[in-house]
Amino acid sequence: MKSILNLIILLLPIVTFCQTNLNINPDLLPHLDKKLAPFYHGVASGDPTQNSVVIWTKLTLDRSIKSSEINWEIATDSLFKNEIQKGKAKTNVDQDFTVKVSINNLKPNTNYYYRFKYRKFISIIGQTKTLINYYEPFTIAFASCSNYEWGYFNNYRFIAEDKNIDLVVHLGDYIYEYAVGKYGDTSIGRLNIPNKEIISLMDYRTRYSLYRLDKDLIKLHQLKPFITTWDDHEIANNAYMDGAQNHNSNEGDWYARKAAATKAYYEWMPVSKKADKHLYRSFEIGNLVNLIILDTRIEGRTIQADSISSNNFLDSNRTILGKEQYNWLTEKINTKSTWTIIGNQVPFGPMFQPNPIKGALYMDGWDGYPYEREKFIHFIEKIKLKNLVMVTGDYHSSFAMESDLKGTKETNDNIAVEFIVTSITSANDDEYNNPEIVKEDKELYLKNNPHMKYCNNADHGYLVLKINKEEIIAEFIYANTIKKPTATKIIERVFSVKNGSPILIEK
Repeated sequence: MKSILNLIILLLPIVTFCQTNLNINPDLLPHLDKKLAPFYHGVASGDPTQNSVVIWTKLTLDRSIKSSEINWEIATDSLFKNEIQKGKAKTNVDQDFTVKVSINNLKPNTNYYYRFKYRKFISIIGQTKTLINYYEPFTIAFASCSNYEWGYFNNYRFIAEDKNIDLVVHLGDYIYEYAVGKYGDTSIGRLNIPNKEIISLMDYRTRYSLYRLDKDLIKLHQLKPFITTWDDHEIANNAYMDGAQNHNSNEGDWYARKAAATKAYYEWMPVSKKADKHLYRSFEIGNLVNLIILDTRIEGRTIQADSISSNNFLDSNRTILGKEQYNWLTEKINTKSTWTIIGNQVPFGPMFQPNPIKGALYMDGWDGYPYEREKFIHFIEKIKLKNLVMVTGDYHSSFAMESDLKGTKETNDNIAVEFIVTSITSANDDEYNNPEIVKEDKELYLKNNPHMKYCNNADHGYLVLKINKEEIIAEFIYANTIKKPTATKIIERVFSVKNGSPILIEK
C-alpha cells in the first residue's frame, strides 16, 4: 500500500497537466506538446551584452493557481556539470505567468546553457551567447513580418539550424492583430487564435501564445538570443503615437489598446528591464559594431501624411522618432566602432513605387517624414560617420540600396547602404499578382530607384550579415515555400560592403 501511495504522489504533478483546466485559451489546447509541460512555450533569451543576458519562459498551470515560484540554472555546458549561477524567480497571473531573469557577471563571447525547473518538471535547455569584446567576427540574422496565417515558419527553422549565427534581430511585426481570414491564407489550416481581431490584453496574450507554440519558433528562441523591436502589427496596422489606420472608435480607447498591446509584448518578449521605458536602445558588439535599435512606430511618430500633396507633408513638426528619441539617436551614434548598424522598422531611403497611381512614395516610411530624414542625413554628413548600414523590415520584399539616401545618384558620395529584409511569411507581390505583374513591378522598382541594386518582391526569407573588421557580407536567404511545413533554403544574392566604402559589391 505504501508503494502505491508513493506512486500516486509522484504522479500528482503529471496528472495536473493532463487536465483541461489549464490557464490557457481552450482553442490552444490542441497546439500543446504534452512533453513540454508546464513549459509548453519553451524558453528564450534576449538583449545580450558582453556580461549579461535575459532568459525567459512561461508557465501554464491550473487556473486555480494565481502565483508560483520556479528555479533557474545557467551553465557553460549542456549537461550542467559546470553550473555557474542559479536562483529562483516568482511569477503570477498579472504577468501571464511569464518569467524573465536578468543574469549578470557573464564572460564575453561565450556560449551558455540555461533551464528552468518547476517541481519535478524541467524545461527544454536553452542556448545563448554573450556579445564579443573586441573585433572578433560576428554574424547576425535579421527577420521581420511573421504572419501565422500566411505560412509556415520555415525561415525561422533555417536560422535556428545555422550554427554560425550569433544573434537574431527581429525588426517588428512579430505577430499580427487581424481576425481569421482578414489578412492571411486560411487554406493551409493555420488559423488565428482568438479568431477575432485582438484588442484587449487577454486577446494580445492569446495571440502571442499561439505564435510561441509554433515548433519552429520554439526551436529558434531555444537556440539563439534575440534583440527585438516592434512595428505596427504588434498593436494595429499603420500605428502611430496617437492612433492607427486599423483602430476604429467602436473598438474602444486607443490608449487602452496600446497599453494592453505593449504590456503583452513586454511579458512575452525577452527584452531587458531598461527596455521597459523605451524600446529603442543600443548594443556595443565589441569594437566591431554599434548596433542601434529604433522605434519608428509609436514612441514619437505623428500621423502619416496622405500624400506628398498634403499641406503638412513638409511640416518640420511632423516626426517619425519624436524629439527625445532623435536626440538619443544622435548621442548614441559614435565613430569609435568600425560599423554602425541601425535596426529600423520602415524604409529609410527613398522608395519610388512601381505604380504611381497608388502614390509615388511610401508614406508610411521615412519618405513620409522628409524634414526629419534630411535633418538626420545632414547630421551624418556633419560628423563624417563612415560605415553606416541601415537594416529595415516592414516592406515584405528584399532590397539592397546604395546612395546618398536622396535617391538621385547624382554623385558617388554615398553615406550609407540599406538592406531591406523581406517577410518571414507575410504577403508580398507574389500572393496578390500573377507572375507577369510581379516581374513588371520588380523591373519598375529598379528603374524608378537608381540607387537600388537588388529587388526580390516575390519570396519570403531573412537577411544574414557576416561582419568582420574588413567587410560585411550580406546574404539574402529564402525558403522555396511557406505553404508547406518542409522547405529548401536558397541563398539567392550575396553582397559585400568594404570598410570605408559604402558601395555594394555583388559576390
